[in-house]
Amino acid sequence: MGKRLIINADDFGYAEGSVPAIIELYEAGVVTSTTALVNQPHWPEAAAYLREHPGLGAGVHLVMNEGRPILPVERVPSLVDGVGQFRDGNALLRRYGRLRSAQLQAEWRAQIEKFVAEAGRRPDHLDLHCHYPYVFPSWFRITLKLAQEYGRIPVRTPFDDALERKAEGLAAGVGFPTWLVRWQGRRYQRMVAQYGLKRANYFESSFSLFVPDERRTAEYLLGLLDALPDGVTELLAHPGTEVWRDKDRRALLDPRVKARIDELGIELITYGDL
Repeated sequence: MGKRLIINADDFGYAEGSVPAIIELYEAGVVTSTTALVNQPHWPEAAAYLREHPGLGAGVHLVMNEGRPILPVERVPSLVDGVGQFRDGNALLRRYGRLRSAQLQAEWRAQIEKFVAEAGRRPDHLDLHCHYPYVFPSWFRITLKLAQEYGRIPVRTPFDDALERKAEGLAAGVGFPTWLVRWQGRRYQRMVAQYGLKRANYFESSFSLFVPDERRTAEYLLGLLDALPDGVTELLAHPGTEVWRDKDRRALLDPRVKARIDELGIELITYGDL
């Protein structure tokens, strides 16, 4: 099977710095894939680049907890607060019983349609912004329905083939019991298969943004590359030029990273190659 790697840069369009950083990393031959936040202020710049550069794999980073919805607020009242902003993630979890799934599905479809219209192509995968939308199966199922609707495109599944080994760490990161993460993860794996969708074998989130700084280094990346398993791995990154994202950018740009990828014969791919 060999070792295949999707280096995915999340949040394309999120902040001014995300756009030049992701472009820089793609043109350096490191980042192969990105995921767009189409409700954010710098999405037009990101969309313009995607129109001109079809080689950069791109999906939609479906969002329900940051910024404003694409649809008019009167069409998605259960998703927004009194000023028309998405509620933050914890508020959404507390309001689960009052959130209307039909409104969420309509909003996420509108985000995909905006991507298609403005990037000039269909997304090559779908994933979710932050961990909140993964908490409830009914929300994750909406992602699967939309992925099926848009041509059975792949989806990001944080619960990967190494779930048994990773469950304790995943649980600690979000404050849930390990047994629940393991049980939910198995369920989500089955759901992806039932919808006939593809996913990466492994999802590597231990490098990037909300982890200790010692992991956001070229040295840590080199260790991950040396230990990369056979199959397809998605490596999550959040590069930007702002201070809080620049560690990801600088680590990925270190010439040793690309050299090690080449030395180990790791094939860089996109979700569209699955």
